[in-house]
Amino acid sequence: MIYKEIPFPIVCANQRCSMDLYVKIKDEYRLFAAKGAVFTEEHCRLFSKAKLKLFFLAKDLASAEESLDTHLIDVLTDPYVDAQTKVDIVYASSMNSIREVFTGTNLRTIGELEKMSGTIVKLILSDRRVMDDLINITSYDHYTYKHSVKVGIYGTALSINLFQDRIKDHNMAELSTAFFLHDIGMAKVPARILDKKGPLDSSEWDIIRKHPLWGHDRLMKANYLSNEATSIVLYHHERCDKNGYPFRKSGEEIPIYAKICAIADTFESLTSGRPFRHSKSPFEALKIMQAEMAREFDADLFRAFIMLLGPGA
Repeated sequence: MIYKEIPFPIVCANQRCSMDLYVKIKDEYRLFAAKGAVFTEEHCRLFSKAKLKLFFLAKDLASAEESLDTHLIDVLTDPYVDAQTKVDIVYASSMNSIREVFTGTNLRTIGELEKMSGTIVKLILSDRRVMDDLINITSYDHYTYKHSVKVGIYGTALSINLFQDRIKDHNMAELSTAFFLHDIGMAKVPARILDKKGPLDSSEWDIIRKHPLWGHDRLMKANYLSNEATSIVLYHHERCDKNGYPFRKSGEEIPIYAKICAIADTFESLTSGRPFRHSKSPFEALKIMQAEMAREFDADLFRAFIMLLGPGA
């Protein structure tokens, strides 16, 4: 039998289980709660204390997705659920969606990520605390996935702050999805390069520089996102001083959404540790971007990004 992990907490006291739920103990899946069973306070304490991961049978996918979507919306719109819990759920769900798209880019996986992106947009618009906590979230998951989620959050938050009263003029759920998928082309880069402990050589960099093209091609074949959104994937490594790639575009030749992604991408890369490079603090990263990369970024967007991060940066 095939099992799928539930990407966020689902155990609520006095709630009936909508499907059989399992826990994984060593290499065995064991029934945690049968369909129709009522979760007790003891269930909740056990779940919270042990930080258990729950799984369901793949054959229950259709009914599970409907139930999970309903539960997710209920939790994220509940005013009594604290901001940090909402952030943890959003992050876990985003990580799960990113993994699915990287594994198989199709209408279903991108559609699921867009639903998640739309939820994040609504959360940020409804509660400033959520945006602050999303920006400050930390994790030790697979670098590429974690990086994708963080850039997606930064890009979405900056766009919302920039557009504000004109937010309805932009398809934020779709744009947010593209921010999350900016590095989808990295799925084609060999693992030996992604996991290399030291600096990359020139031939390895040549391969890395192809990932915007590979990512754009992958999304175009899926035929889901608009050209405006997919341009984020294609141009997020272009720079205003014409020293970016793959086309060495400059200034107004680069779409504004790609310019936003470039800032978010660079900042996240600098503040995340890699095997060959120590992570920088947010303040150090912004200083480097200002002192050494100022001509690469749109000045107005960079100032807006600094304001977004606030005094803590």
